Amino acid sequence: MKRSFLHFAYAALIVCGLQSCATMDGFLFNTQQVSEYILPDSVIPKSAMEAVTLTSGGFKLYGFFVKSPRATAATPTIFYHHGNFQGIQAYWDRMEYFYKAGYNTFIYDYRGFGKSEGKSSQEGLEADAEAALAYLLSRPDVDRTNIVLYGYSLGGVPSVYLASKYAAPNPTFQPKGLITEAIFASTTDLVQSGSLLDIPGGFVMKDEFANVVRIAQIRCPLLLMHGTADRFIDITRHGEKLFAAAPNNLRPAKEFFRISGAGHSTIPETMVLNNYIAKLQDFTTKIR
Repeated sequence: MKRSFLHFAYAALIVCGLQSCATMDGFLFNTQQVSEYILPDSVIPKSAMEAVTLTSGGFKLYGFFVKSPRATAATPTIFYHHGNFQGIQAYWDRMEYFYKAGYNTFIYDYRGFGKSEGKSSQEGLEADAEAALAYLLSRPDVDRTNIVLYGYSLGGVPSVYLASKYAAPNPTFQPKGLITEAIFASTTDLVQSGSLLDIPGGFVMKDEFANVVRIAQIRCPLLLMHGTADRFIDITRHGEKLFAAAPNNLRPAKEFFRISGAGHSTIPETMVLNNYIAKLQDFTTKIR
């Protein structure tokens, strides 16, 4: 993620020209396979971590359900979709934040990430999200009417996908709310804003990952968070565009929370952790 998109785009175009290819989707999936998860237990005790194995498209996926002792019957379960870097271990600090905030949380690795089998793609992300949701709904200790979807960066794709698919009244599942953090509008916007090259995203991306289209279809409350100093996913080209596309008739009203000075991965730290937690708690209290 730290590599310049300008340099990367030129390199990708050269490679595609030489190889007669038209895809750099792999850049969105910065995967790293691990044989075991090594997770710190200084904040979340091992007794609160439940290892989970599920199946998606014939592939085994791995995750963790974390229980906070502060969670009550009224507290929503956070269904967390992580970013494109490595896997669960890279985002365990977020699980610690949710634990401190009093939420039960479920995190899983998409296919190709962490211990999960398979190769990543947009179709895979969506199938994995469905499989993870089915697992979550199968738990007797999870209230299916009180699940909040949370998507960070790449995780915006599966979380917005689920929020749009289950927008209409559905006896199986309706999200209580959707929280997004530093997510992108589409791969076309990524290419055009990140590389400064005015070319369609489909020229170098097989999948469009069109969050901006799907977010217009959601019906659940929305909290969209974006840092003003995000150098990877620009707030104007992505955050503001997504917010404008979201429905105006959501109740409570959709909220765009701009975090001054925050980069792509530093929103909680820039806000200061207690303020970040308070923001989440304010949102989940309003949507009860």
